Amino acid sequence: SSGLFAVYGEEDKADMGPLKDRGCTDIICLLIFIIFLAGMAVIAYFAFILGDPWRIINGYDSFGNTCGSNNTALDGVTSEYNGRDLTDYPYLYYFDFTVMLPTSLVSLGLVTDSGGNVETTMMICVKKCPDDIIMDFETTPISSYTSDQVGNKRMNKYHKQYNESGYNWCVYDFWEDNAALTKHLEDGDNDASTKDYYYVTSSGGSGPCPDYILPAEPVLNRCIPLFDTIESLAEENGKEALDTVLTNVETGINNLFGSNISATEVMQYAMSDLMNSYRELAVMCASSLVISFVIILLLGWIAQVIIYAIALLTAIACIAGPAYFWYVWYEAKVEYDESTLQLESASENVTTLMYYAIILSVICLIVLLLIIFLRSRVGLMVTLFKEAGFMVMRMIVILFTPIILAIFIMAWAALWTFVSGYIYTAGTPTDLEFTRQYLVNPNNVTDANVTMVYFKDHDYIIWVWLYHLFGLYWGTEFFLACHEMAIAGAFVQFYWTRDKRKVHFPVLRGIWWVFRYHLGTVAFGSCIIAIIQLIRTILAYIQNKTKDSQSEFVKYLLLCLQCCLWCFEKIMKFINRNAYIYTAFKGSAFCTSCKKVFGLLLSNVVRVGVINCVGMFILFIGKFLVVIVTAILGYFMMKNDDDLYFWAIPVLIASIFAFAVAHTFFSVYEIGIDAIFICFAEDETKNDGTPGREYYMSKNLMEWVDNSGEAIKNLRRKKKQQKAQARVGKSNDVASSKQTTPMYPDLNEMEMTDK
Repeated sequence: SSGLFAVYGEEDKADMGPLKDRGCTDIICLLIFIIFLAGMAVIAYFAFILGDPWRIINGYDSFGNTCGSNNTALDGVTSEYNGRDLTDYPYLYYFDFTVMLPTSLVSLGLVTDSGGNVETTMMICVKKCPDDIIMDFETTPISSYTSDQVGNKRMNKYHKQYNESGYNWCVYDFWEDNAALTKHLEDGDNDASTKDYYYVTSSGGSGPCPDYILPAEPVLNRCIPLFDTIESLAEENGKEALDTVLTNVETGINNLFGSNISATEVMQYAMSDLMNSYRELAVMCASSLVISFVIILLLGWIAQVIIYAIALLTAIACIAGPAYFWYVWYEAKVEYDESTLQLESASENVTTLMYYAIILSVICLIVLLLIIFLRSRVGLMVTLFKEAGFMVMRMIVILFTPIILAIFIMAWAALWTFVSGYIYTAGTPTDLEFTRQYLVNPNNVTDANVTMVYFKDHDYIIWVWLYHLFGLYWGTEFFLACHEMAIAGAFVQFYWTRDKRKVHFPVLRGIWWVFRYHLGTVAFGSCIIAIIQLIRTILAYIQNKTKDSQSEFVKYLLLCLQCCLWCFEKIMKFINRNAYIYTAFKGSAFCTSCKKVFGLLLSNVVRVGVINCVGMFILFIGKFLVVIVTAILGYFMMKNDDDLYFWAIPVLIASIFAFAVAHTFFSVYEIGIDAIFICFAEDETKNDGTPGREYYMSKNLMEWVDNSGEAIKNLRRKKKQQKAQARVGKSNDVASSKQTTPMYPDLNEMEMTDK
């Protein structure tokens, strides 16, 4: 029996090479996977009924209305502003920019005072984002106004823009509902009894009018402040006393967006930079594809030269890269120190450059030391890379399988994200009633009470998210495992064919084996990895939620758990990959393959160490080279782009994409090397190189295996005997009838034959 989940397809120990008479493996696991996918479909169905992702895409105001849409009244809410036609109001404007992109009004940092009142910010949909500053930097903040100060400058400006252009920065119908104020302002009254703080809350930005207006542009349908425009407008408004204005602008902006800057705010600027640099991002991503493909091709043709060239270029890059980044940081810091207006965004760019330089220096130092200490062992891998490269060149279509894999994974991620949008918005609309907090007696204002709307999550939403997240992990690992087993099947067929010229369509046959017989095994192995990843995610969530209340011991314990889980995940991925190779080889179930391959690896532990330490390091150097070339290209393309707030963010995103692309392409070599080694270990176990028990490995592969020297001698002796017989004078007919195909064809001869 091949294990609990195996039905049939047990390996025939007498059979050499890949099992041809295969059967389905781990059927129960495949059925569980199908049932799980059905559960995800049920969740998606109810999410489509209850959710509305347009609330995420367009944004929604404080009353449950989606911007840019003709809204219908929501059931169960009483807000007077709910159900408005906002077709001509496509942009979401925040009264308080420090709480941008909320998940719901509950998560906006709601604060309950001793009287039980709740304070939150106001969000409304507007026709366009503001292009002017309405903020009096030359007077004290509105929260510091006294009764003898005239404080309706902002209201005058708000009314002027509404009267002249129809742009309303206050809550809906504000000017219609406050006819007395409108008449005062239209008549040109600047009555001290009508003050801003009657209509602007002292904290939280809950309206009915905002404390300030800043120039902004729409990013993902949200109005995001423009620092460059703010600076230029400040200079225009301060011609007579520029130094004073610059100081006030700098202080005001840094107070608003400096020490109080939030993670969601940074995300907004990052999204703006990504949208403004999409052309450069496309060039960098395409370059990473080309560079990875070229290196893969060159590894197959001139493995030795490329391996040493990669090591040399990486060593040069490890020296030049950090040096250049430190130079860039120095130039940026000097420019920042000499600038008249020192905004927080510019300061963060300088700090980010310094962090990048430090991180890059540490990484490059480690890589450089590894190159130096492992240089003597690199030669041991040259022949192995030649063998893998030879097989890849004979199966050139195998290089396109990572692209197909990427398409499947991106499609799965897109579908998962699409459904997530509905799950995320599948809340119940609920009233949020509270009294606005003013500096004056609430009796002096007319609209202290307000009813907003938020979308309350269902009690079971956490379990839905865990199920949905596990589906993302399992599905992604499932596709990766299918790719690994299919590629391994191609290499296995090539290895166990004595005459390599007789291998036909190995990649297609490997794919057929996976989808016809071994989807259950793939589901089994990928489920294990997905479970570990889900546990790590839950642990990271706990760490983030309790980081402020943890003792040093608890922090250390959680970090140790994360480290152990990370190591366990890497070990399981290593075991899974080799188990997939053995399943592709012998058609056995997952547990049986794990047992068999563990024995093979344990009996060749030294060789495994060399292959994984040296071989994988060489491939890592190739990936690192792709990333660093892409990052340098992106830096030169975007360093002088004035439309970007943080150019380092697009470069970082492109570098991450470049590493993912390089890792996907180089995975073909990684799987190939592992598959060749597993086949070699099995070949060495079953054969000894003597007549009748000849090795299946090529002559070039034998040359770097210490204990196969006798087999090479036997092979040479056999060739000499054949040549001697040919010189005896046998007839051509007899000689041709006895001529045999070489057992271990020379790679150069085979390449010439193919040409």
